Amino acid sequence: MQKNDENASTTTRLNAELLAMVRIAGTILQYTRLDDILAAITREVSQLIQFDRSSVALLTPDRESMVLKYVHQRDGTGERAGEGRVIPLNDKSVVGWVFLKRRAILRRDIATDGRFLEVMTEERLGSDMVAPLIAHGDVIGTLNVGCHVPNALDDTDLEKLVNCANIASGVIEHAMLLAEAKDLGERYRTLQRNASDIIILLDRSSGRIVEVNRQCSEALGLTEEDLLRKSYFDLFPAEDQFQARRDFINIMSQKSRSFVDRRLVGRDGGSMYVDISASLVEIKSDTFIQVLVHDISQRKMLEQQIILQNKNLQDANQRLREVDQMKTEFLANISHELRTPLSVIIAYTEAMRDGLVDDADRKHFLDVIAENGEHLLRLINDLLDLSKLEMTGAMLTFSLSHIHDVVRALWPKMTEAAASKGIEVTFKPGYEIPVVYIDNRRISQVVSCLVQNAIKFTDRGGRIELSTRRENGCVVVEVADTGAGIAKDQLAKIFDTFRQLDGSSTRRWGGLGIGLAIAKHIVELHGGRISVRSESGRGSTFTFAIPVETDEMSRMSEGAVQGARPSASGATAAEDRGATGWSDLPESA
Repeated sequence: MQKNDENASTTTRLNAELLAMVRIAGTILQYTRLDDILAAITREVSQLIQFDRSSVALLTPDRESMVLKYVHQRDGTGERAGEGRVIPLNDKSVVGWVFLKRRAILRRDIATDGRFLEVMTEERLGSDMVAPLIAHGDVIGTLNVGCHVPNALDDTDLEKLVNCANIASGVIEHAMLLAEAKDLGERYRTLQRNASDIIILLDRSSGRIVEVNRQCSEALGLTEEDLLRKSYFDLFPAEDQFQARRDFINIMSQKSRSFVDRRLVGRDGGSMYVDISASLVEIKSDTFIQVLVHDISQRKMLEQQIILQNKNLQDANQRLREVDQMKTEFLANISHELRTPLSVIIAYTEAMRDGLVDDADRKHFLDVIAENGEHLLRLINDLLDLSKLEMTGAMLTFSLSHIHDVVRALWPKMTEAAASKGIEVTFKPGYEIPVVYIDNRRISQVVSCLVQNAIKFTDRGGRIELSTRRENGCVVVEVADTGAGIAKDQLAKIFDTFRQLDGSSTRRWGGLGIGLAIAKHIVELHGGRISVRSESGRGSTFTFAIPVETDEMSRMSEGAVQGARPSASGATAAEDRGATGWSDLPESA
């Protein structure tokens, strides 16, 4: 009899539960809005299970997390605490575990369970149950109930919750699809407005791109699918992303809605300049950020062209001012250079004409007049040398020559000039220096200019070293001194025409400032290069290099030069130079 009573009781309970399920299904099918469906599920479940709190966790559209929806207190007096809370898809929380494992769970005593981190710690639940919502084989969320006291729920309650979840899953999915379809329709209509500009719809919580218009895809060279996988910040170059995040914060706080001269980056890495206008828009129950982007690349390009042209004009004006200053200094210098020797010549000539000079001093006066006359001639020759800056390669006369023969021809005058100032000059010839095609007269002018400058800027007791070597397919000539050196800010312009270390009227050294410019021009006409290393107060080293044409030319020229250039003693030039290429000149003077 007792067993029959138990069976009857079980049958009655099952029938009641079945009727409840039918009632729940009929009730929730009356609604299409998700919120209405969730409210109906909560009401009906509360008729079957005694609980204090319920909620539904639904999968987000990006399928990377869940969000709590319709948090409900049984007595209706509590706040909907936790509404909208994001739950990561991992097994650290009980909701995440149920979603991933696709299995319902009952925790009779949460305090002693210890398996999971609590999502709603402020509720202080004692026991809870979570059942997965599965539609068409996919988990779309979980149905959750809890009580404040432990051991308030049992396996029967869990079975009821699972049955309710099975009934609700399909309806919830249908409602979510309907809501998403309606939202997409509204988003589409929003994006159609002002379609000539780029329009982007953003998720306000993450900055993820929700929707774009066709102009956005065309302008950035990315498909709509590619764009929807990006966030707003991905559209900016790496160096501008901090600014983009700050703009996003200003949009959210509504401190600012317009931003100018921003840059977006497309598929090919190219940048486009834009002005951005953003606003918060309500679509159904959610708030999105609508971003309107206006392409100003054409305007920016014109602005940059104007800036560049202005800079070019400023540079040109600066160069004109520098040329004008150089012209002024040149005229002042040449006036000074011409006036000084002329004044000496006139004074000494008048003294001799007036009979103020006795026979003992006459020779000295004539020597001074001759010396200043030669100085005037050199100045005039320097002025004539200005035309050499217009020289072309066709005006040079090339022949196979040895650079040591150039030095040999200049050596007497170089040593004499150095000795008159008490300067030691030495020559260090390199080994196996080949002959090269050069214009002897012009290269002699270059070597003479460098040595004369070294003598000019080196004080008594100083040293000058002239050396040669073969390096990187070139014959290299180097002139190093222990003189005044060149300031760092002067080095870059030392080879400019009329450029002098001191262009003032009280300058210490003479000259017109054209020698190094001519030397550079001649060396470059030979296909070579000239450079300087210097430090103020520590001397200078000028170096020029003339390329050796080919190895075959070197071999051919060795026999030609050795047999065709006899010295005054009857020996060939190569024999005269010896193993080093230089034996008959002293190493110092």
